[in-house]
Amino acid sequence: MPYFLYEGRLACGEKAELKGSEADHASKSRRLRIGELFEVQDHQPQRFEAKVLAKSRNRLSFIVKKLLKPPPESSLQLELWQALPREKALEFILQKGTELGVSGFVLFPGRYSQGMRHQPKQEESLQRWQRICREACKQSGRFLFPELKGYNSLDEAFENNPLQGVGWILCSKEDNTRTISEHEFPLRGIQHQLLIGPEGGWHQDEINTAENMGWKRVGLGPRIMRSETAALSALSILQYLYGDMGRHSQKS
Repeated sequence: MPYFLYEGRLACGEKAELKGSEADHASKSRRLRIGELFEVQDHQPQRFEAKVLAKSRNRLSFIVKKLLKPPPESSLQLELWQALPREKALEFILQKGTELGVSGFVLFPGRYSQGMRHQPKQEESLQRWQRICREACKQSGRFLFPELKGYNSLDEAFENNPLQGVGWILCSKEDNTRTISEHEFPLRGIQHQLLIGPEGGWHQDEINTAENMGWKRVGLGPRIMRSETAALSALSILQYLYGDMGRHSQKS
């Protein structure tokens, strides 16, 4: 269920207010009425059921009724490394990747990244991307926000984030790739890191560097996909195989 964010700490029986954009969203989009119950999450984080006491255009007062059990995060620790595509494609990847349970994003310009307005380490860019992830969490009901890190190159990202678990670099059909399920080693219960290229694809030096760092080259079949299509397809496959969206989800 979608919820609202309270910038502070809440406790049962306490009265508090949503302000600004959160209150505006509650009134206009959700159209909460006096006496209606809704879910709110504080910065601890803790999730509560609350009841509307009063509302105006940019304020909504409520009383906290009870503490709720947070929804489970995916059993799969899945980190998406994304070479920056165009701005709208990146926003789509951040939003849908968050909904699909990505635990963290590592962003950097690839050799063939195009049309970037901002470098990933600029505070303005990181804050905007974090807002996109936060809104996606609220909409999808996720409890924890994914971690977001930005670097100025793939080499810098590798240097600051040694491979943990298994790393996949997604390549096109011409690169002699295998599918994820064709790799013969234990894949459940470990962290997965997924490396996706920009619209222009990978430079061979980037593929070589990743493989030298222990990443496995994989593909998604015969079709060439846009960066955002490839990212969401690969994330969905991993969540189906090893996470909470498929054949093992009832056992995790």
